[in-house]
Amino acid sequence: MGKRFIFILMACSLLSIATVVHAQHIDKQTYTFAIKKADTLKLDKYVMIDQIQGTQSKPVILFAFGGGFKGGRRDNPDYISYFHFLARAGYVVVSTDYRTQLKDIDKSEYSDLQGFSSALQQAITCAVEDFGDATNYIIEHSVEWQINPAQIIACGSSAGAITALQAEYEICNQTAFADRLPANFNYAGVISFSGAICANGIPKWIMSPCPLMLFHGDADSTVPFTKAVVEEMGLWGSNFICMQLKEKETAYYFYIAEGIGHSLSYSPMKDNRHDILSFLNRLVLGKEKRCITTVEKNPEISRYKSDFTIEDYIEDVN
Repeated sequence: MGKRFIFILMACSLLSIATVVHAQHIDKQTYTFAIKKADTLKLDKYVMIDQIQGTQSKPVILFAFGGGFKGGRRDNPDYISYFHFLARAGYVVVSTDYRTQLKDIDKSEYSDLQGFSSALQQAITCAVEDFGDATNYIIEHSVEWQINPAQIIACGSSAGAITALQAEYEICNQTAFADRLPANFNYAGVISFSGAICANGIPKWIMSPCPLMLFHGDADSTVPFTKAVVEEMGLWGSNFICMQLKEKETAYYFYIAEGIGHSLSYSPMKDNRHDILSFLNRLVLGKEKRCITTVEKNPEISRYKSDFTIEDYIEDVN
């Protein structure tokens, strides 16, 4: 009798474990959202399987990969556990393609300052257009996918972070890009892993941006922490953006890693997941108006280069 009871108890435990594992299974679907000449652009949608049957609309994270506008993959294996984490937290995660125009340009064309400025602006414009098309595709399928189109959070790594931030900047300044999206649309938030904004002259915000979460190392030689300017055109990094947000008293969460370089373009997806959830729950979904700055210091790092020039960034791209 005792052995039979133990057997039944073990069987029930295994069934319970199997049920939990099934409940946490992540469903992935791939869709083509645009065909532009030789480029077929796709996106991957990740959602926890037990949420597919629910009736409540869910928030969405729209992610753009990194790769210097020369390469990168929406399904980079390094991103997947981050996507799954967010899906288990109740988000629909969409990882999108965008055209990487710098890969098609001969390096000699952007080895000088003027060439670099022009090529980079074109690449960013192209990526942002595709990001907007992916946004429209999500909105068009919001009923079918059971998502809330008012809760789309833009997110990206490095070049993808520039793309996400630039998309928000264009919306706030009511440029032609904003006309590609539904009237009065804005992202609910932006999460940037080592990103920047491209602008001619000091960035100006006609409208205040949505809540921004900015991760950046102050020793980043790939994407400027503060700014890199070529005549009128500049890349304005997280530190400069944050200074503007502080003046405007707009909600933000700025995470600075002192003495750290471009690794902040990917490390927060593993090391700062709960910081990200806190930002989403409080500043985005909860609409708390907070200005938060966290500074990570490493006592073992005392001397490091942080005063990079535009030539340094061009050399890094090449």
